[in-house]
Amino acid sequence: MMKVFICPECGGITTVSRRKEINCHKCGGIKMIPSKLTFAQYSEMDEQQRKDYSDSWLYIRNKMNNQDSK
Repeated sequence: MMKVFICPECGGITTVSRRKEINCHKCGGIKMIPSKLTFAQYSEMDEQQRKDYSDSWLYIRNKMNNQDSK
């Protein structure tokens, strides 16, 4: 089963088949987080949709983290 992971620092998205933990190769070792996207959903997206998803995910995550720190 393919899994989709996203980096909490840069928003990079990658897919893996067997690994349960993965580090971002763009950020130099930041632990990636499992995405709520299924592989089927991810594979149907074009590059712009993937970028938009990543940007939205980072925005929401940062907004939630800022609220938690108040």
